[in-house]
Amino acid sequence: MSKPRFRFIYLLFLLISFSSKAQVNLDSLWGIWNDKTQPDTNRLKAISNIASKGYLYSDPDSAFYFAQMAYDFAEARNNKKGMVKALHTQGVSLKIQGNYENALKYSLKSLAISKEIVDKEAMSASFINIGNILDNQGNYEKALEYFLKSLAINKELGDKKGMAASYNNIGNIYSNQGNYEQALEYNLKGLAIRKEIGDKKGKGNSYGNIGNIYHNQGNYEKALEYHSKSLAIDEELADKKGMGYSYNNIGNIYDNQGKKEKALEYYEKSLKIAEEIEIKVLAVASYSNLGLIYYEQGNDEVAIDYYKKGLKICEEIDIHQYASILYENIGFIYKDQGNYEKALEYLLKSKNIKQEINTIKGLDKTSKSLSEVYKKLGKYKQAIEMHELYMETKDSIARMDAEEELYKFEVDKEYQLKKQADSILHADEIIIQQAENRAKEEQLKSEKQRRTGLLVIVGLVLVSLGFVFVQLRKTRAQKVVIEGQHERLNESHREITDSINYAKRIQDALMTSAVYIKDVLPESFILFNPKDVVSGDFYWVYRSPKGQIYFTVADCTGHGVPGAFMSMIGTSLLNEFIIENNLEDTAEVLTKMREQIIKSLDQKGLQGENKDGMDMALCKYDPKKGTVQYSGAYNPLIYISKNEINQLKGDSQPVGLHTGKKLTFTNKEIQVAKGDMLYIYSDGFPDQFGGEKGKKYLSGKFKKFLLSISDKPIDEQNTLIKAEFANWIGDHEQIDDVCVMGVRIT
Repeated sequence: MSKPRFRFIYLLFLLISFSSKAQVNLDSLWGIWNDKTQPDTNRLKAISNIASKGYLYSDPDSAFYFAQMAYDFAEARNNKKGMVKALHTQGVSLKIQGNYENALKYSLKSLAISKEIVDKEAMSASFINIGNILDNQGNYEKALEYFLKSLAINKELGDKKGMAASYNNIGNIYSNQGNYEQALEYNLKGLAIRKEIGDKKGKGNSYGNIGNIYHNQGNYEKALEYHSKSLAIDEELADKKGMGYSYNNIGNIYDNQGKKEKALEYYEKSLKIAEEIEIKVLAVASYSNLGLIYYEQGNDEVAIDYYKKGLKICEEIDIHQYASILYENIGFIYKDQGNYEKALEYLLKSKNIKQEINTIKGLDKTSKSLSEVYKKLGKYKQAIEMHELYMETKDSIARMDAEEELYKFEVDKEYQLKKQADSILHADEIIIQQAENRAKEEQLKSEKQRRTGLLVIVGLVLVSLGFVFVQLRKTRAQKVVIEGQHERLNESHREITDSINYAKRIQDALMTSAVYIKDVLPESFILFNPKDVVSGDFYWVYRSPKGQIYFTVADCTGHGVPGAFMSMIGTSLLNEFIIENNLEDTAEVLTKMREQIIKSLDQKGLQGENKDGMDMALCKYDPKKGTVQYSGAYNPLIYISKNEINQLKGDSQPVGLHTGKKLTFTNKEIQVAKGDMLYIYSDGFPDQFGGEKGKKYLSGKFKKFLLSISDKPIDEQNTLIKAEFANWIGDHEQIDDVCVMGVRIT
């Protein structure tokens, strides 16, 4: 029996988990941000804290959005410190979501600006976040390099709190490499500093990390001792977030000791706090750990229920790496039960996510299980493909392990040499101290020289003031020139605006006309609300000579002019393949479109290359047969019949280039009856921020809303959905193009 043995254990990284435990008053921060009479610095600080302290660990997707607001606000005022902080928050947000490639891009951009303005504290924070990203990717050597850079800056600044955090992170890298002696040494260094400066929260973090080291060594008594110390500090500080993580880690210890009831008790305490203060990442961990215990106790249904609860949160906040683990665990259960169709469904989802986020961690186990499942189902070709992927992944992991062992040996040798060197250096410290005392005497002599220098500087300032007065007179003359340049800029702006408006007229002409749609689909509506003048979303409708009706909603990469360009390509390709070439299979149409887009844009799949394309839902309604054929690139089809809602999911790939394996699109067919409602849409409506708390609308709520209006007349549905969007968005900025199509079967 293949036991899913993954448990979520939390290490304490600076700016990644325990170090950001600050409780904030979001209502107060929103009040400052929305008060335009406040100084810009206050407003920027408020929106930055909303992102980094209000939402980062409970809802990283929202944190990314609010950080973008902070970045835009700071950039408009050339406040580079504010830009650095916003980019840093976005990097952490993407790291939490498992989007390591983009997390690295944002963190490196933050680092570049912090270097430009010589903000060493910000540089240190960027080094740490880059180190954490590389650590999550398994690149320990590079991660260690960045953590050591951070430590060097903190030593230079005399920042003891930062030094302690750097020691903490370096220790965690050694722990991940299995070098527990060095891991313990660095964490104890961090703990000593935190005790010295009276940093209670930091002490709690160090205790937790030391507990994890003992846990990994199998010394559960010591691990429990240190995690209990960490928990005691969390309770003393009334730090609920810290308590939640400590409960989770203590639960892991009891779990590994075989004390399942105690483990359940602590996992449930962790879950209660996670739900109470909305730490969604911790809630996923708690659901996963609870599910694993129930699975080991033979209670498969309860285990699956917990895993699915965790998956629901993963889908809400896009935590891809956790979702892949939960899909895998469910797949293992169904495989053990002999339910191979279900096992295949969940294991494929796990594999696809791993390939999408470009990680091989666990891919060997997943592909091996998929090979076994395909074999059981008699699908030998696919079984061989998965076995080949398993062998390929296994070889890659073996090479990485060998390289890591070699590196660990070299580091350990270097560490032993360093220890010997340290003992020699200690003897030199007395000589160095004597030299420092002599230097202090020389410093006193130079004080007199400084005072004389100050008098000279005062004289120079007075001369400079005279120079400034002369320059002011010149500035008045330059004002006239600047005003002329401003007028020319306004003229350029008018020309650009006219060009964009002309592009809108072209795009409108390419889209299916409202008159044609009403003729072909009389019982239908379209909500089309672009973010900018032109749109990256588009809709398209066509009735073939055979009477089959094709309709689609597509969401192209980006919005505005770049998105509009892609939408024109999409419309042109649909005309070519369906109208001119008479292709009838919706999956074949999407596959052909993808090939043509990759060819037209000369996409090679190179590192850093833009992956332009589109997500879409394409439907073919055959009135004679009463069937609808559907194919999707991410975007679903919602089908409501007799007040019951169903969802057909699209393939997990875009119509364009992406990082995962390029698979042929698939189609699904359903039987429909008079009065049934079909809905297809882009992600603009579900992803829109709004409401009282400024959160996303989300897909679950959107589907419930569609169900609530599905029995209404089609024109009333159109009115209701427009009103719902307007009420939800309120004073918030629209973040993306919005397109929703509803079709009633007549």
